[in-house]
Amino acid sequence: MPEKSLRSGLIVRFLGAAVILLLLDAIACYYIAAYFANSVYDRWLVDSTRSLQQALRVEDTEVRLDLPQVAQRIFQFDEVDHTYFRVTSDRHGFIAGDAFLPDVAGVDRRRAGDGSVHLSTADVRGEPARLVATRITLPGTTDVTTVEVGETLHKRGALTTDILLAMAAPQLGLLLIAFASAWLGVTQGLKPLTALAAAIEARGQENLAPIPEADLPREARVLVTKINDLLARLQSSMAAQRRFLADAAHQLRTPLAAVLLYAERAEHASDAQSEEQAARGLRASVARAARLVNQLLALARAEPDAAAERALESIDLVGLARGVGEEWIPRALEREIDFGFVAPDRPVVVAGNAGLLGELISNLIDNALRYSGPASRVTVSVEATPAPSLNVEDDGPGIPPEERERIFERFYRLADNRAEGCGLGLAIVREIATQHHAVARVTAGRGGRGARFTVQFPPLAVSSL
Repeated sequence: MPEKSLRSGLIVRFLGAAVILLLLDAIACYYIAAYFANSVYDRWLVDSTRSLQQALRVEDTEVRLDLPQVAQRIFQFDEVDHTYFRVTSDRHGFIAGDAFLPDVAGVDRRRAGDGSVHLSTADVRGEPARLVATRITLPGTTDVTTVEVGETLHKRGALTTDILLAMAAPQLGLLLIAFASAWLGVTQGLKPLTALAAAIEARGQENLAPIPEADLPREARVLVTKINDLLARLQSSMAAQRRFLADAAHQLRTPLAAVLLYAERAEHASDAQSEEQAARGLRASVARAARLVNQLLALARAEPDAAAERALESIDLVGLARGVGEEWIPRALEREIDFGFVAPDRPVVVAGNAGLLGELISNLIDNALRYSGPASRVTVSVEATPAPSLNVEDDGPGIPPEERERIFERFYRLADNRAEGCGLGLAIVREIATQHHAVARVTAGRGGRGARFTVQFPPLAVSSL
């Protein structure tokens, strides 16, 4: 596929418009030239009828043309065109000239001669000709005389052509000047884009700073604004990736070090009891590392750039919460926790992604079960009013008011928290909630005991995530 050029495209469009204008101008020039050529020769025809009128005489109330044959031949002589004339009267009919000459359109022979001039075009002996006629009443008679003069159109066409040729040279010159001006104008106009392309090409791959817009024209600033928006998103995405890699490296260091430590202990164990203790520690460290990896992957899936690729759809929050909650029943029974579910009988629909919302619910339930002791209670509930919301409540130790915002930060854990965890679960919850335009918050549970996590969704409005 041939490479497209903005300069060539603009010039081609300009030339197309110029050619159309040139054609229109040529048509206009033709009619103007024809008008002036006809005006000149029409005036000559009118003067010729006046000359013939001067040669008319009245003898015994009868009109005669007092013009010798030699004078008539001189009158009709023309090296290019044929000239015709005819003199008639209403009373006596044909008087002199060319009897075959047709009547001029618009001449009303019923009206008296007032000297008015009438012009028309008609065929004379197979050639188009221009005709002029006038009707006059000579002194000494009441008879109305009609004088007609005609001429073929060859000189008119030649004069029209000469005028067009005289006008063509300046027109073509103007077209060439316009083309050169367009080329220079487009080249100069595209210079900011060329300079912009050179500036972007000269940048290193790590330089995502905004491109300056101060000296750019308005049209180029629109493009640069969009490029800067893209650079900002790329910078945010790269920062998120670097932060994720740094967090992953930092958090995996401890469980992996523990794995190596317990592996060495198992290798150098002197008895079965020491070997068994090392194996249990190794198993616990591997489990912790696996959980950390899973949560890091969940956090990566909840990042804005990854979530933006998913489309929202109508989700029944009741059905989703019930399905996810059922997966945690064995864990609750294992820890001897009263695990309950409360929801309306009808669906509560929100705009969301089922996979991400399932991850959010799982993290809230896991957090509640992890920090609740035996014989405690954990309840998952869904509410439809005043806004769709998901709640997970426990009667565990609770969270101090001053810590309730910080627990949603990555890798943040309460100082006196002894439960296993890596501090990512609630960060994942808030990230997913943000992607669904929802609000995640924590308050005290019933009676001021435990914690109640709430994710409140906006009214259903399916849009792109």
